[in-house]
Amino acid sequence: MGNELNLNLDKLELQIPVQVIDSDSDIDTSVQVIDPSNHIEPESQEDTPVWEVSVNRLINLLKSGYSLSVGFSGGKDSSCVLIIFLEALRRLVAEGHPNIPKCYVLNSNTKREMPLIDSYSEWSLTQISIYCARHNLPVEVHQVKPSLTGSFNYYCIGRGKLPRFPGQTRDCAIGEKIQPQQKLVKRLEAENDSEIITLLGTRLDESAARKRSMERFSMDEVSIVELDGKLTFAPIANFDLDDVWMLIAGCCQHDGKPAKIYNTYTPNFDELLQLYRDANSGTCGVIVGDTGNRSSCGSRFGCAWCTVSGERDNSLESMLEQDEAYAFMKPFVKFRQFLINIRFDMNSRDFRGKRIDHGWMKIIPDYFNPTTKRQILRYLITMDRMEVERARKHEEAYYAGKIEKTELNELLCYPMFENITQNDILAIDFVWSLNRDFEEASPAARDYLAIHELGERYFIPEVPRAERISIPKPRWFDVSQDLPNQEEVQGILPIGWKLEDLDINFADEMEVTMASGFSYINAVREHYYQLNKVDIAETCRAALRNDWIRIRKADLLRYDAIARRHDYILRLFQSERPMKENEYGDLVMMNVHEFLIENSIDQEEFESIREKLQQEELADDYAMDLFGVESVVEAINELEANKPKKEPKKPETTVTNVSAYEMAASQMQMF
Repeated sequence: MGNELNLNLDKLELQIPVQVIDSDSDIDTSVQVIDPSNHIEPESQEDTPVWEVSVNRLINLLKSGYSLSVGFSGGKDSSCVLIIFLEALRRLVAEGHPNIPKCYVLNSNTKREMPLIDSYSEWSLTQISIYCARHNLPVEVHQVKPSLTGSFNYYCIGRGKLPRFPGQTRDCAIGEKIQPQQKLVKRLEAENDSEIITLLGTRLDESAARKRSMERFSMDEVSIVELDGKLTFAPIANFDLDDVWMLIAGCCQHDGKPAKIYNTYTPNFDELLQLYRDANSGTCGVIVGDTGNRSSCGSRFGCAWCTVSGERDNSLESMLEQDEAYAFMKPFVKFRQFLINIRFDMNSRDFRGKRIDHGWMKIIPDYFNPTTKRQILRYLITMDRMEVERARKHEEAYYAGKIEKTELNELLCYPMFENITQNDILAIDFVWSLNRDFEEASPAARDYLAIHELGERYFIPEVPRAERISIPKPRWFDVSQDLPNQEEVQGILPIGWKLEDLDINFADEMEVTMASGFSYINAVREHYYQLNKVDIAETCRAALRNDWIRIRKADLLRYDAIARRHDYILRLFQSERPMKENEYGDLVMMNVHEFLIENSIDQEEFESIREKLQQEELADDYAMDLFGVESVVEAINELEANKPKKEPKKPETTVTNVSAYEMAASQMQMF
């Protein structure tokens, strides 16, 4: 677990040395001896509500000079943390406490959240900003989104990377939520004089898996955990589900009466309560005091088509059963099921490899193939178009008086989601162009226009679930063989150009420049009926040349190599136009994946060839020892075989008991 530091004031001697608190912190530890007669014992916390204990702990951290950052998702747990955080700040400001550090509320929008949660979160962020301004709280509200390459639409539809499924790690959450927040926190720390503690809404009571994860990192309601140099604290770690809902319900104001617990950033949480109630088959026993049902209102909301959560999305399906107003989300259930059903369908996989070793390309079906990627794109664009049409019909009925005038019905007059934006289309076409996924230019943009403007529709089919199988073992395809017109193989640049001649703008990371998605769609619209005669390679070149997309300068050679590799395969396939015999004995055309498998070798044969190639390389480089080339190769192979396996890296963790800051806050008050 790394170095651990546990501080418990109950076990300290009366003589308290300066090193009681971590020397790297901003706490004032100049007082080296505390007279026991001056030591203020904290009041007993046995009868104090858990949320009040948490508020006091955050007050002590703020008094100790720490900035606090809350990750707000709009769910019940993050709402609890936010309530406690804002109450601690409000009290300090009301007391006139000097030098309160700047604090932050961060929200991650993956751009594929469940629509009503997304809408509720956006509204909540506005309410938080108003509340902080009204009470002069030193709080900044930020919303982060995944980078272009970290978004689902780019890595899944563009590159073909498979979604995460049950039993797999949540890499999607890391790329789409955690990394964007960490990047922002790093920037805020550089701008801030205070160290930032990130407040987490994790609870030991959530699930057995969450409890194991928290215990692994020593997370609880009294421990500040330094994980890889970042400070985190889980102020509601000891809250059970009853505590969560009691706090939320106790912060609701009704009939002009103040809340029973705290008046907070919103007058009530009726919308949140209704969402959880509908996601829990219409019941919410905890709210009315039924503490016997541990699962009541314990539903969780993930992404609109989260495939990690299990076989079914119980929360979404329950909402659809409870109220017809949620019917606009039905396509998400079908889309999610489609992704789950094709998980082990090898016909949906891409056998073109991404690794080259000694002139051989690894053939392994670990990504979606172009046809499947285009299917997914078409389904999502069709969902978008149908949602626009639903909203228009709903708006007409609403203002014609045919629908009840409720807040939800008013909200439903507008499209509730947009899965695929014009910027997404540009980015997808860029990577499809690099990968030579199709032969004609701008396939994604042409689909976008065909669906939105020409009336084409692609509805999600019900496909049988593919049987679970083991992924085929890798094979190897020779990419060193010459083509009839080898000089015609192209990368990012046309024939005869050099990379240094390319006049383009670069960025710190791949990005779509301002309004470029709109410009790109307009350009495709103008040339829609001629693009079937344009090579797909031109799309990525146009995107860079017109400054629609910027990439890192360090990635230019890598992208050029990717484009050349796929251009080579496409041209080789086109030159051979291979045939196969089908089940009826007829000669039919092969697809590119069948061609690669048919002309590849297995791992054992490749190992033999690679060993010979290594010997030739060593001989060419005069890397022969006294006993000859073969012994060098054998030595290398033996070293590789006996190389110790890398142990998984354990994060550096330091744990500090939060009660240390209670003492620090007392010292500040006394002196």
